[in-house]
Amino acid sequence: MAKYNRRSSRPMLDLPSLFDSPQDASPSIEIDLSAPRPRDGADEFAVADEYRSPLRRLRFISFGSGSSGNCSYVGTQDTGLIIDAGVDNHRVVDGLRDAGIDIETIRGIVLTHDHADHVRYAYAILRHHKHMKLYCTMRTLEGILRRHNLSRRIRDYHSPIFKEQEYKWDDLSLIPFETSHDGTDNVGFCIRFDNTCFVLATDTGIITPRAEFYLRQATTMVIESNYDDIMLENGSYPMYLKTRIRSDKGHMDNAATARFLAQAYSPSLTHIFLCHLSEDNNTPETALATSMNSLRTVGINPAASPANIPAGTVWISALPRHEVTDLYIL
Repeated sequence: MAKYNRRSSRPMLDLPSLFDSPQDASPSIEIDLSAPRPRDGADEFAVADEYRSPLRRLRFISFGSGSSGNCSYVGTQDTGLIIDAGVDNHRVVDGLRDAGIDIETIRGIVLTHDHADHVRYAYAILRHHKHMKLYCTMRTLEGILRRHNLSRRIRDYHSPIFKEQEYKWDDLSLIPFETSHDGTDNVGFCIRFDNTCFVLATDTGIITPRAEFYLRQATTMVIESNYDDIMLENGSYPMYLKTRIRSDKGHMDNAATARFLAQAYSPSLTHIFLCHLSEDNNTPETALATSMNSLRTVGINPAASPANIPAGTVWISALPRHEVTDLYIL
């Protein structure tokens, strides 16, 4: 399968204790993104949406997305997972509580790779919720222990996972797949429940063949749209950092993500979340406009609001860098 990169138009030259007083948080809003949509052609996921109970739907929250910290929740009424743990554990625990999610239903933390903005609060969460496991590859665990000053006791919670193998918790299944980044043994995740296919690909310089394979099956896609190349070029980053970000093992820029979305779109795709937006070299408005304009070139008119989504329309949003999102029912 073809790889997608961003260089077609330029040269190859980037804890506090859980027992402290909780921070104030406003009540979470539950948004149902699951209104029935007619879909063209045969699709293994397109089965009588209007008859599915809300209890049989996948749920999603982002607690933060960007270089300052990444963490999200994906789960069902009965079981769930935390993806990455780079966000303050207070925010995660409070966000789950405000959304009405019982933390005892969360089986563990699954890690995409070993960079600090994805792992720094993993042990803080695990040590106060001992029913959870840490799910990552063996090489990722080795990278965490080598790169970071986290307790060695994090090993006690570790349960290894391997790329392209399926893992199941009740009716929730997960398959890790290869991504391209300068962390240790980087992965994305394909998570399935009922007829929902949730695919997350973050911190990747290109769309790898295996990432493309799973992203093309997604009904909900969380995909990196890290930077705007003009903002990066004119920004204050030193050249070595610009080169790292632009490399195949760096990050995806808005244009590359937008091109991929236009090429990979299918009627089964109903929700797109742009993630890991740079605070210095991107804006949510720029990222959204780039992807929406690209989709329009192939005849797709995406919705930018979860309210009153027309039938047959994909909804697209940029995940906030520092705030907890509403609870989305997919």
